[in-house]
Amino acid sequence: MADHFESCVTQNLSHHMTIGEREAQILSELEQDPQEVKKGHVLWTVGMRPDQLYTLRSGWAYSYHCLGENTIRVLDIFIPGDLLGIRDATLPHHYTTAAMLTDGIICPFPTGRIKDIFETHPNLAMGIHASAARQQAVITDRLINVLSNDARCRIAHFILEIYYRIKRVHGDLGSGFTLPLLQKHISLALGLTHVHVSRILKELHEDNVIKKTRTEIEILDLTCLHQISNFDAEKFGDGMNPLLAGDSKPEDRKGVSAKTK
Repeated sequence: MADHFESCVTQNLSHHMTIGEREAQILSELEQDPQEVKKGHVLWTVGMRPDQLYTLRSGWAYSYHCLGENTIRVLDIFIPGDLLGIRDATLPHHYTTAAMLTDGIICPFPTGRIKDIFETHPNLAMGIHASAARQQAVITDRLINVLSNDARCRIAHFILEIYYRIKRVHGDLGSGFTLPLLQKHISLALGLTHVHVSRILKELHEDNVIKKTRTEIEILDLTCLHQISNFDAEKFGDGMNPLLAGDSKPEDRKGVSAKTK
């Protein structure tokens, strides 16, 4: 498949098990209506019935929960190749709002299509379930990080979270990567003030741990960043429960693969 997005989505799910030719075709059939959307475009709001799910072809998106008129908490950060809304598919309505962080391309498809896949392609269904479970694991790990660590540790942990997620999709990722999040988004994800985030990023830059521009981060000292954050890369690995692994690749059952360490 020449299309970059199809490769991205297939690669995302193939981290958990082998995706056959027919299953890859099924994934591509979900992407028959690509739509260009602008930064700020709302994908769903609290209370909406999850009639549609999305694959993210390009760009970044996020979901958030409103605590009041002017207060939100960022939950999901979606990157290209992610399935958006999959965790809400079985719920009567959405409990969050989701919007684009950048311009991008989304491919909506009926939620009922997931039911068809689960009934006819159990291996692919397991891959989709595994992907949804990893999304939830990311949020859980970030919550533990926020509740347990100081600001410096939280921010270092968040940088590594994004880094390893991107590295799963782009195995040849070097030390630098795009991070189209404003400092306010980072603060809302980590329960910190904008000023606090700015100060810690400046400190990490001055300590030669990272180099941060408006939309780019370069990790200068990966070992130091791990030490600061107590980050466990294996939690972001591709290991499957052997009882459910089925056709998953043996090397993926061992946890994080060598290319993502």
